[in-house]
Amino acid sequence: MEAGGSGGLAARLLAGQQAMAAGDLRGALAAFTAAWDAAPGDPGVAQLVANIHRLQGDTVAARAVLRDAAQRGGWEAPAAAHQLGTALLEVGAPREAARCFEVVRRQRPRDPAPLGALAATQRVLGNPEAGWPLVRRALTLAPNTPAFLFTAAQLRHAMGDLPGALAWLDRCEAIRPGHGPTQVQRAHTLLMGGASSAAWRAFEARPLPDPETGARPWQGEPLAGASILVTAEQGAGDQFQFARFLPALRERGAERVLVECHADAVTLFRGSGHEAVPRGAPPRTDWHVPLLSLPHRLQLGAAAWGERIPYLTPPPDDTPAPFPPRQPGRWRLGVVWAGNPAFVEGTTRDLPPAQLPELAALPQVDWVVLQHGSAREEAPPSMARPPLPRDWAETARWLRQLDGLVTTDTGIANLAGALGVRAWVLLQHVPDWRWGLTAPRTAWYPTLRLLRQPRPGDWGAVVRALGVALADAMDTAAHDGTPDAP
Repeated sequence: MEAGGSGGLAARLLAGQQAMAAGDLRGALAAFTAAWDAAPGDPGVAQLVANIHRLQGDTVAARAVLRDAAQRGGWEAPAAAHQLGTALLEVGAPREAARCFEVVRRQRPRDPAPLGALAATQRVLGNPEAGWPLVRRALTLAPNTPAFLFTAAQLRHAMGDLPGALAWLDRCEAIRPGHGPTQVQRAHTLLMGGASSAAWRAFEARPLPDPETGARPWQGEPLAGASILVTAEQGAGDQFQFARFLPALRERGAERVLVECHADAVTLFRGSGHEAVPRGAPPRTDWHVPLLSLPHRLQLGAAAWGERIPYLTPPPDDTPAPFPPRQPGRWRLGVVWAGNPAFVEGTTRDLPPAQLPELAALPQVDWVVLQHGSAREEAPPSMARPPLPRDWAETARWLRQLDGLVTTDTGIANLAGALGVRAWVLLQHVPDWRWGLTAPRTAWYPTLRLLRQPRPGDWGAVVRALGVALADAMDTAAHDGTPDAP
């Protein structure tokens, strides 16, 4: 990092470090931001600013800072370029990261590190076939390097080669036994092929939430008359998917099951008959268990419990959703095309804005935009944009007043499935594990239809397939004389 010959810069950096040591993230951010203003060409200072944003839980702000640093330059030395590239990849800016790693590769053609980093970046960009020869070259230069073996496994997984991914994971684990991320990747690869006891066991290697209430961690012990706290983890979709397993704790004898969930899902969980509190301050219980650990600790194996749908329901409310009037012979469909912008591997998951006009032009559909965030402004003018719902309970009520939902792989897809609402889910070529590799349906959610890219990045084919699927569904409804609404 450049000192810049400025006592003012050094003082700001020192102030930021002191604030960090004191746990004052706001003060550290102010000091490091002032330091970056004094040294705008120093990417190391930008990384300090970005790190504070990440500690505050704001990945989007961290990404913006690092992208700005990449544009300003000053990082062309190999060590600085590799460091900045790594930081960019961690916050979900793979295109800028690739530029940094390419600089290192050109300057150090015999160094395996930039090859491995570029291979990992190509996977995030949705180009695993391009990343494969890079990681093989890295392994030629540095055989048995755990990081490269792990990248090789992730690339084979992203190419749909599940047996190949497992073989590379075996090699990785032989060198680095007990490595948590390797076990979690094994779980994802096994789950892609279907739920199993082995997959859920490996999934336990992920970072597990600990509510620190003094409750005992539940591993499957008898629950007769006991209370248990279930802690939601990861994204909104995960809490909706795994909520199906909550009744099993009652069936095992628990007297009280308390769900600690995302604050905007509390009303939905309560409406579904669960005792729920927002994350952050749970009351004392006898036991606690992470929500995503329930399949393993209940020893459910391959059970998806799709026959128990719906298992979420919003509390009653007669307030009509603010939708345009229903038109005869047409369906009103909700639409969401982009997920949480903080998700660092969302590059290949979201429908590109360029596809939205083709989506909007599909016949006999009146679209209702349920998209959140800045992506909402990308909606074509023909799509209705009512005020957004206040929380997940209101979202659930709205979904029940629509004829269905079209969405990419986002939390609302899982919500629709948990509600038993008809939905079409638009998926990248190799999607998240819960959707499997090839089937048009999923045991998790019987009312969902899965529409997949035939090749990486081919969203046009997905939108065309959606048009066919919607036309078939409308024809079937008309032929059967069923109501338009599901």
